[in-house]
Amino acid sequence: GTKVVSQAKGPRHYTSQEGFAIVIGRNSRQNERVTFDIATPDDLWLHARGLPGSHVVIRSGGRLVSDATVQQAAELAAYFSRGRGEASVDVIVTPRRQVRRAPGGRPGMVMVDGERTVRVRPRADDPEV
Repeated sequence: GTKVVSQAKGPRHYTSQEGFAIVIGRNSRQNERVTFDIATPDDLWLHARGLPGSHVVIRSGGRLVSDATVQQAAELAAYFSRGRGEASVDVIVTPRRQVRRAPGGRPGMVMVDGERTVRVRPRADDPEV
């Protein structure tokens, strides 16, 4: 018989209440793609601090990203990390231009300059689009 090989899904896509696209990697290779191929330097990049997890990007489109959208994306970053079961998780928020590949690191391994941290409760309320 023939084996059906399912196509790997692409990154998760959400839309914030203000209409910003939020893109989330599902694994290290997608994290690499989301951060370095999809995101532009002015997009915002988020990641659970000190925990394995998804790279999350808010597509800013050159607009100022609202605190509500940052909060929502941070909750998603916390949810799609090893901190999912925690009461609260610290999430790094920084412009994508401050993120660079870690020298000699595996795919998705990065170094971040000048981040700020928001503390959120992990959650993914909104349906994925």
